[in-house]
Parts: sequence; C-alpha cells; structure tokens
Amino acid sequence: MITKLVYEALICEVELTPKPGLVDKINSGSHKDMDIHTFYKSAYAISPFIEKFLTCKSDFEQLRKVGFECEKAMFIATDGVNTHKGMIFSLAVFCGAIGSVGYRDFSLLQEEIRYICKDLIKKDLADIKEPKTHGERFYVQTKLGGIRAEAVAGYPSVFQKALPFLSEKLKYYSKDIALKLTLLFLMSEINDSTLFARGGITGLKLVQEEAKKLLNADVNLLDENLKEFDSLMRKKNLSAGGSADLLALSWLVYTLQNEVKIEL
Repeated sequence: MITKLVYEALICEVELTPKPGLVDKINSGSHKDMDIHTFYKSAYAISPFIEKFLTCKSDFEQLRKVGFECEKAMFIATDGVNTHKGMIFSLAVFCGAIGSVGYRDFSLLQEEIRYICKDLIKKDLADIKEPKTHGERFYVQTKLGGIRAEAVAGYPSVFQKALPFLSEKLKYYSKDIALKLTLLFLMSEINDSTLFARGGITGLKLVQEEAKKLLNADVNLLDENLKEFDSLMRKKNLSAGGSADLLALSWLVYTLQNEVKIEL
C-alpha cells in the first residue's frame, strides 16, 4: 500500500496543471530536458525501491545505499535526466521512518525522521570544498542547509506548514485547487535551493513575493494567474523544484494518515 501511495503522490504532483515553471500536462516549464513522460518513467523506476526503503527502517547508511541504487535506476529510465534525485533522498528518509514506526502512529513519523537525519549536515555539508549539487552550492553560498536542514528538523515545511494548510483548504476547495494553493504557499515560504541555483537570491525573492500575491488573489482566477506566473518563470528560467517535492511529500503524508486510518 505504501508503494502505491508514493507512486500516486509523484504522479499527482507532476499532473497538477498548470504549475509555474514546473513540468505539467501543458508544458515542461523551465525544464528543456524533460517532459511529463520523463516523470512517468522516473516514478515507475523509483517504485520498486519503496519497499526496500521501508525494510531499511532507521539505518541511515543502508537507506543511503539503496538511495544510490534508486538514483541509478532513475537515470537509466530517463536517459540521464535528473527528475527526482532530491525527492529520492526525501522518500528514503520518509519511508525508512515509516518502516520503523509502523503504519498506526504517524505522530511519531516526524520524530523518527529527525532521528534518522540527526548527523546529516555534520556528515555531508560541514567540510564541503567543491560543492557538486544545487543543495551543496546553496549551503556554501548562503549557509542555509536546504533540503538537508529540512530533513534534520523533521521536515517542518511539510508537517507544521504545508500539511495543516492543505488540510484546511481541502475543507473548502477541490483537491486540485487545494494542491495548487499549497504549492503557492510552499513557494512563498521556503528557501528553495533549485530556485536559488537558477536565479540567486533575487530570483528566489521574486518568486516568493509573486506566490504570496497569488495566494491573496481571487481563487476563481487561480488557473489564469498560474499560467501568467508560469510565463514569468519560464522567461526567467526559474523552477521551484524543491517546493514541488515538498508538495508531493505533503500529499503523501495526508493520504497515508487518512487511507491508513480507513484501512485499519
């Protein structure tokens, strides 16, 4: 069941349309090397590794080992295109925590994630001399930890921010609208290392401010506003890939909490 929900969360995120600067059903956003079919292949390649992550439980080194295997499978499936590398890291951590705490008490999930990732920044970022990834460059230039800091803190952007926001919006709006609003909320709140890599601090702040404006706009104009935002993002070659990953994780946790309760 967990594998199915993870796969559905990945597909749900990429099929959400329209999205600013991101791959969706209309276009490839600011990503010239991929389209929605690349994401389908990637999600399918990742799926067999979810059970392995669950089996690793809270063993970080084993999770990392399986994560590298998962990355290789993704790159083979996509002909070398990086669609989900950052997401694979997060899925490894989330699924390892789920494997440890079981399916019945998700209140322990965040605490378990913190335990798994407690030494992550010290191990991965403290002694970086030649940064290779967006996240590493983001840390070296800003001293903000990006997705690693998010993981060490137990993904507060998911549990304390996006999840309550999404749950509240689902009381009043359709799933489609609620997810689009949650994406904008995340884009307005987080220091997205993918955005920073493409646009620096200026690009990051521009997107955060624009997302805030759209959150306060008439929801009946949401899709129209998102298309205009997409045009702006594509013109400036900006992409909020980190926000998209956190949206998928938020939907995953929401469905886990609700579907597991129903099943039990």
